[in-house]
Amino acid sequence: MTYGNQSVLHGDLIDENVLGKLASIDQALDCSEPLADWEELYLGFDLGTTNMKLVALNERGQPVTAALYDSRSSIRDGVIVDYIAAIDGMEHCLMTLRERLGVDEFPGVGASAYPPGISRRTAEVCANVVEALGFSCLGLYEEPVVAAVALGLKRGAIIDIGGGTTGIAVISDDEVVYSADEPTGGTHVTLVIAGALGISFDEAERLKRDVNSHKKVFNIVRPVFEKMGLIAKDHLTKSGFLGRVPVVVVGGGANMQGASEVISKVLGVEATLAPYPLVVTPSGIAECLWRRCHGGYCK
Repeated sequence: MTYGNQSVLHGDLIDENVLGKLASIDQALDCSEPLADWEELYLGFDLGTTNMKLVALNERGQPVTAALYDSRSSIRDGVIVDYIAAIDGMEHCLMTLRERLGVDEFPGVGASAYPPGISRRTAEVCANVVEALGFSCLGLYEEPVVAAVALGLKRGAIIDIGGGTTGIAVISDDEVVYSADEPTGGTHVTLVIAGALGISFDEAERLKRDVNSHKKVFNIVRPVFEKMGLIAKDHLTKSGFLGRVPVVVVGGGANMQGASEVISKVLGVEATLAPYPLVVTPSGIAECLWRRCHGGYCK
């Protein structure tokens, strides 16, 4: 399902087991059969601005299946603006899972995540969506935390480029020590393409996701990624972490050839595109839930 190139993080940032798990979840988005057997499922509900994503792990923590659905009408800048549409969209993901698993219903529990900087009450709407779909919501996590868990990152800065916002978080010893979130994300990239080429939003979105079109359109959208880099630089400078920790870029909005290089140039330090950035957040949600239920450290 990934539509851009991946940069594999080496050394202390990510190991082969983590890479393999993310690769399996990315593969599961387009796989009509489950990747592993299961008795119960641990579901990561990711209510993103551009896409809703649902990742299912089994009782052993192995990827089983995953689904994706358009969320543009129900989520804006990571916040649910149409509660019923959000439930309907995630129900579409659940329908995909049922078809692939060959069952009408399945035993499982769920968890969700929210962007930095929103109120707890707003964040809890994400949990309400999970429960409205018939699952106990046993975890509600800040998005940078789950991204770090998915990548096995214990120390570093995460730039999370979603559909509507760019989030910045610094992780130290598995804890978020600084976080911020500002407008400008993948949707802005699409709007710039549409305006420059005189095409519809949907046509521009397809161009953005087509790796063969990236060279054609990247110079058009370069200023948008430069702005994302400036947002990240401002917060990392303000927090005192610029140049002191490795920087990793995640989120579907960053999955465009040249994006991480432009951000690196603005920052003045290397910003590495995470492997399979589209599935990092939902994978981390499901992983945190599984660990919590099996005595791990995710709370």
